[in-house]
Amino acid sequence: MSKKVLVIGNLGYVGCVLNKHLANDDIEVFGLDANWFGDDKIISDQKKYTKKQIIGDIRNEISQQNMWSEKYDAVVYLAAVSNDPMGKRFSNVTHEINGEYCLNIAVEAKKKGVKKFIFASSCSMYGIADNNFPNENSELNPMTEYAKSKVWAEKELENISSDNFNIISLRFATACGSSPKLRLDLVLNDLVASAILNKHVEVLSDGTPWRPLVHVEDMSRTIRWGINYNSEKNFLPINIGSKEFTFQIKDFAKMVVDNIPDTTLSIATDKAVDSRSYKVDFSLFEKLSGESFYPKFDSKKSIFDLMECVKNLDIPKNFRKSNTWMRLKHLENNIHLKLMDENLYKLK
Repeated sequence: MSKKVLVIGNLGYVGCVLNKHLANDDIEVFGLDANWFGDDKIISDQKKYTKKQIIGDIRNEISQQNMWSEKYDAVVYLAAVSNDPMGKRFSNVTHEINGEYCLNIAVEAKKKGVKKFIFASSCSMYGIADNNFPNENSELNPMTEYAKSKVWAEKELENISSDNFNIISLRFATACGSSPKLRLDLVLNDLVASAILNKHVEVLSDGTPWRPLVHVEDMSRTIRWGINYNSEKNFLPINIGSKEFTFQIKDFAKMVVDNIPDTTLSIATDKAVDSRSYKVDFSLFEKLSGESFYPKFDSKKSIFDLMECVKNLDIPKNFRKSNTWMRLKHLENNIHLKLMDENLYKLK
């Protein structure tokens, strides 16, 4: 019998790739998404992968009632205010959606008899990089509202995990790669788009911060692994990424320039050092998942994947100022969503 999985945030950058992965694995996908950044085409295109789609905010009581119409084998929580600039601008809602409502959904899932809860967490919770590669037992040192919200959620989720309610927290590296709902406010995606559209790559910091990256296809494969994995622990945090795909931002920029002809590079060496720098130990996931689920996309494969995606989309040269391609710009310039800033975006 096919598994039934509720994916919250299934129309976003990761969700639109995950839907296909799960459907291809004969898993019935039931989606809930506020569709902040989507459109009718995205909803229509994703229908072939979903058994049922609800458009609604998880903070809406009606949406929450509608989502429990089925008995699910697992719940995947992707919903998030999903990067540091947005977290800083909308700190209250970041904590609400990334933390409080994640916990609320998990509590309700446990009551409904769901056995597995997958939380999309972040490697950024370890804080500043040094000469060590922190593992899942290392001290957490979140530096941003986004990272703090993930730490808060993990602590609360661990408290409600049990023998009958298994929680896996996937601490993802920085996302990259093509998606039906492409984001260009991610470091590698931004660099490749700049190279393709403007023939120039501009690094807005000094380029020294370290970043582990993970392709959205590998993220989706990992979530599929988590749904099927029988963990010996009630609560399992696990770093997702690879040492082979961990570089300084200036090195990512040089790789892009080297692989896209006639592209120039500038690095703002006079800028202050970006403190959001981290390296991570990914050996636990490699041990548990084996070769079949360990990340397949390296830097070069990811760059070429993004090149093809960007070339096939109508993206303006000044995409960094665009509501369509930059999430923060969209939220700041959308009158309705500006209510987030006063913590009032509660659908009735």
